[in-house]
Amino acid sequence: MKALKIDRVGSRDRFRFTLEGVIDAQGARSLDRLLFECQARGARAVHLDFTRVTSISTLGSAVLARQGRVYEETERKIHVTGLGPEIRAALAEAEAIVYEANHPETPPAPAEAKIAPEVKVAPAAAPSPPPTTPSPTPTAPSPTPTATPSPAATAAPAPTPSSAPAAPFIPAPTSAASLIPSGPGGPIPPNLASLQSKLKLKIVAFRNLFEITRALNLALDLDEALNLFSLSVMGQFGVDRLAIFLSDPRRDGVLLPKQVRGFAHGHFQEFAISPTPFRSVPAEQGFFNLSEITETEGAGETLEALRESGFEWGVALWVRRELEGILLLGGRGGRRGFQEDERDLLTTLANQGAVAISNARYYRAQEDRNLGLVRGMMSLIESRDTYAKGNTERVVRYVTATAKVLNYPKESLKSLIYGAVLRDIGMITVSHVILKNPAHLSDDEWALIKQHPTRGAQILEEMNLPKEVIEVVRNHHERWGGEGYPRGIKGAQIPLGARVVSLVDGYVAMTAERPYRRALPAEKARQVIAENWGTPFDPTIVDVFLQVLDKVEKRSRQRVGPPAPSDSSLPNAPAALDPLSSGATIPMEGRT
Repeated sequence: MKALKIDRVGSRDRFRFTLEGVIDAQGARSLDRLLFECQARGARAVHLDFTRVTSISTLGSAVLARQGRVYEETERKIHVTGLGPEIRAALAEAEAIVYEANHPETPPAPAEAKIAPEVKVAPAAAPSPPPTTPSPTPTAPSPTPTATPSPAATAAPAPTPSSAPAAPFIPAPTSAASLIPSGPGGPIPPNLASLQSKLKLKIVAFRNLFEITRALNLALDLDEALNLFSLSVMGQFGVDRLAIFLSDPRRDGVLLPKQVRGFAHGHFQEFAISPTPFRSVPAEQGFFNLSEITETEGAGETLEALRESGFEWGVALWVRRELEGILLLGGRGGRRGFQEDERDLLTTLANQGAVAISNARYYRAQEDRNLGLVRGMMSLIESRDTYAKGNTERVVRYVTATAKVLNYPKESLKSLIYGAVLRDIGMITVSHVILKNPAHLSDDEWALIKQHPTRGAQILEEMNLPKEVIEVVRNHHERWGGEGYPRGIKGAQIPLGARVVSLVDGYVAMTAERPYRRALPAEKARQVIAENWGTPFDPTIVDVFLQVLDKVEKRSRQRVGPPAPSDSSLPNAPAALDPLSSGATIPMEGRT
């Protein structure tokens, strides 16, 4: 499926956009963000062209419907073209959405056309029976009303499908209509029509729930799970304000805000809620009215502040009999409260969201533990070689910048950085004496050093680190021409991440002081890299890395003033750079 692409048409103040691709869960979030931004910039009307959109998920329809209500309340309009009749029917209540024709509408499907006359066309009398020989004795008229054609049938025969005008589209499910019994040729009774409408809403609601649940199950990132969950709830139930508070196990389960929508940025910053009042909500119930929550000691002011912020309802997020957090909602426009079926649906969706959030938090905790482990091993490696201190930081920065230019897979970037940090972890098995004086190594000592990539990979395998990390460590001394070690593989046989780390490690080693030689100037090291294009180093990566160096030099020339002190003990000194943090990157083009 092609991801949603949004292009601006004309100047920024015209608010015209064309959409292309698929509006899935990610596309729905992009569309929601676009409409919020247009509203924030004072747009009175936004024009959206859906002609090139191949499919719209029910979540995308929910975003349009909710934004339509928001625009209506603020006297704005959303002009759309290219939407089919089914999507229009789903958005029928959003009066702020104006439809503009851009091509002749597709006629209804045959299944809909067969049902339409049954609902729309006035009933015609049944045809008269075939002529029979009259009886000589007069008989009473037949009680069957179809024996004699009615005057209406004689004057105006029932229209045939070919001559009847096309009936307008009715947003009612044809499958439900065909199953509801009706009188001979008569309209559907009002009570059955109401039942049919409710059935349609149920089908759509459960289809949305299935789609949202599937998307939540795939979300391993906590921020992604929170965004998807909050957007789904707001779209499905038309609420204007939402907040998700999650328990903090380090603070005895105190609930802290993790996702807030409908308020100014930082509205609930430094806001904490005691979990005690919400633990009284039964896990099988979940839903609660905020006004009915019993105030406990120390929680009265907090609950009153939540009510004053406009929150009216909530759902306790229980996972494995533990209170994972709470979902707070407020503002449903003209609708007051939640009906019983809406409460059940909201509780079901909240339970699914709670499980997804719990899984994402567990995954993040595992990542944090791995990160702490990697940082500890990085310190161990540098403690054995004082000359190497700081080199890991430089390697990570250059590797990150080069990988981004190469469009390295985002989901594998963290493993690449871990591999760059741990590339020489196998050196802990090498004698400290050998490391201090590698200029006079015997053949046996050199053979021992050449084993460090393999030993490092074995250490990481025992620690169950990801395979991508292990492969970078195992192969970072392999060379493009096949002259590397430990296996002597060459070319594309070497994993891409290992090729990147190999080149960067070589450059950083040349420009670093060692006990047996002085550091090369940056320009000389750059020349050595360029001269080794396609021999020990991958030629494609060499070209990209030289571009990265150009950007670094350009940025260095633009920098004014003395360098900032690196000693964190000095007053007002900046914090030490964490090479594993997302900020440890070299700015790309257009960033200074």
